[in-house]
Parts: sequence; C-alpha cells; structure tokens
Amino acid sequence: MYKPVVLILLILTSLTTPPLSAAEVFKRNSVVMGTDIELTASAADETDEARVNAAFDAAIREMERIEAEMSEWRDGTPISLVNQKSGKEAVPVPDELFQVIAAAQKVSGLSNGAFDISWAAMRGVWNFAKGQERLPAPEEIQKMLPLVNYKNIELDEVKKTVFLRKPEMAIGLGAIAKGYAVDKAMQALVNSGIKNAIVKAGGDMRVQGTNDGKPWDIGIRHPRSRERLLGKLPLSNISISTSGDYERFFIKDGILYHHIMDPKTGYPARGCQSVTILAPDTMTSDALSTAVFVLGPEDGMKLIKGLPGIEGVIVDSQGKVHYSAGISLN
Repeated sequence: MYKPVVLILLILTSLTTPPLSAAEVFKRNSVVMGTDIELTASAADETDEARVNAAFDAAIREMERIEAEMSEWRDGTPISLVNQKSGKEAVPVPDELFQVIAAAQKVSGLSNGAFDISWAAMRGVWNFAKGQERLPAPEEIQKMLPLVNYKNIELDEVKKTVFLRKPEMAIGLGAIAKGYAVDKAMQALVNSGIKNAIVKAGGDMRVQGTNDGKPWDIGIRHPRSRERLLGKLPLSNISISTSGDYERFFIKDGILYHHIMDPKTGYPARGCQSVTILAPDTMTSDALSTAVFVLGPEDGMKLIKGLPGIEGVIVDSQGKVHYSAGISLN
C-alpha cells in the first residue's frame, strides 16, 4: 500500500513543482516523438546546474535515437522498411527494435488482441487532428480491418527478423515505444549520476528515487476536468501511464470519437474514460494502459489483477472509479 506524502504534485497531463523541497529542483522541457517531454531532477546542493543540464542533454539524445529507429512516420527507419516489405519478405531489424516488438506481441497475447501494433494499417482512415477531423464510413473500416491482426506479425528470434504476412499491413509502436524511450531516458540520467528524477512524455512517466528524501507525489487527472484530480500517489522507482479518451478526440453529432481504437471493431473503445497503470517499467505501463482501456473495466481489471507487479485505476464510461488492491488514492 502506498503511504501518502505531500511534496510535489505531478499531473499526468501537466507538471508543476512548487518550492516545497529543501533540495534544488531542475527542469527541462523539450519535444520528442511528437510529444511534450518534461525532465525533472531533485538534487543536493553539491550537484551543479551544468552537470544536471548535461544529464538532461543525454536523456533527450537517447529519446531522439529511439525515435530515429522506431518511428513509422519517418522514411528509412527500420520499422518503415518492415512496413514497406509487408507481404513480401522478412526484414532484419536492430535487436532493440526486435525486443520492443516482441514485448508488444506479448501484451497482445495477454490481452487477447486488445493491444495490437498492426492497428497502424488503419491510419488515414481516421483523423483526429484539429481542423482535419474525419469520421470514416463503415465500409472504409470494414475494408481495412482484415489487415489488423497481431497474429500475422511473424518474429524470428534467431535471425531477428520481422515479417508482416499480408500486403498493406503496417505496424506502429506509438503505444509502447514512447514508454520504452522514457525508460531509456531515465537510464541516461542515472548513468550521468542523477539519482532522483522524473521523466515524463505525455501520459507516460518514470519516477526515480526521491525528492529531498521523500517520495514524489503524483496526481492522477480526472478525465472530465483538467482542474480536478482523482487523487494522489506518493511514488518512487516505478512507472505510471495514463490513457484517456480526452487526449485526442472530436465530437460529431453529439458523439465523442477518440483515438484509442478497439482493434477488433475499428472504432473507438467505449468502456472507459481513462486508465492509469503502475508497472515496474514504462514500456509495460504504456502498453498496458492502452490494452486495459480497450478491454474495458471488467476484463481490464481482471488482466491487472492477474499480472504480478501491476496496479491500476480505471474510470469507466459512467465515471465510476475502479481500483486494484495495491492502490490507495489520497
């Protein structure tokens, strides 16, 4: 059970650091992987600003390196080549990329396909960009839906190859690579001598060490009010990710359409307003927050309870809040 300590409030969609700590707090903002990045370090007096800034530089470089390898939006990346060769041939990929795809496949199996990186074949059918919102016709969705099936992603562990069995299939790592990048950025900070820090990328966050000897205080946003919290958790050495229907959406004819899709239907998942997952690493919390959102509150909570080291908070479509046993919000 997490014991409440009020120190610094970090909301998964915004970050504020009021001066409540005797230790100096350093911050850096950037944009990587199309996401706002926030780096925070709590350091003793002997840690100078130049050292922290060098560590921040290393963390951002690490995230940019991962983006260059794992972004399907960039031509010439290994994952773009996998997509280009879909239905034709297996493609050798870097070991790091292979391991992230393998991790995605594992979550797909655990969630019975609620998490599925082959959803990328449907991109362009929906559009959630402001001013370019697009609600596709049912026949468009039905035409593309047969391309979405994680079981048609073939991995060769020995050769480190990836093969998409159907032409026009595509994979995208937006719901797992960002979490992996957060983990690697935190590793870069730790390797640079920063022991107490937070790396935040959109709704994904790694919380490391303490702030002036006490846990960092993490606030979970209410999905229907940016100014309200569901509650707070004092956390150290853990990852936390939130997926919500308020992140990218549009409303048409009184219906809210958001970007978290059910791979089986091709439409937005309807069971939840938000899902927050705590896990040992951010790659896992990132993927599971999407998987649980798609599964819905009942099946999603069953998945959470069946996984060691995983905790979760689910706000269902009616606004009711569900907690796993290890969660105690304040």
